[in-house]
Amino acid sequence: MSEMLLIKSVFLFIVFWCIGIGMLWFRPRIELIWKIIATVILLFYIWFFFDEIVSGYNGFTAGWYGTVLNFLKEVLSLVFVNLFFIWPAALILIFYKADSIGAEKLLKFLCVLTLVLWVVFIIYFFFSKGIDDFMLRNLREMVPHAK
Repeated sequence: MSEMLLIKSVFLFIVFWCIGIGMLWFRPRIELIWKIIATVILLFYIWFFFDEIVSGYNGFTAGWYGTVLNFLKEVLSLVFVNLFFIWPAALILIFYKADSIGAEKLLKFLCVLTLVLWVVFIIYFFFSKGIDDFMLRNLREMVPHAK
């Protein structure tokens, strides 16, 4: 996973985070203080990564197609790598969860997610050149206004 790819994807991560914060403000029965704290945390990250966000925005406006593809690759890589942290935490949560049905659903979800990610990464590992050619050339020609 390239650090440069993460820097290019900060803009889209912040966009989705802003959408989530906007949805949070319309969510009833959450105390106002927690909404404010969540918004302040987002504002801190925007301030901290402001230069990367601006360069990501400029890259997005120059060529949104490549930026979205880099973002999707980055999200898949981050989820795959973070499974090393998610699995132990989820197993502890499953052990302490009072609801047996919820614990089983969480375990099923993690198992299916992990298997799907393994299949995606194995397929990409063996066919990366063909997939990249298709995504960067053939599919780009089919998508209108893709630069």
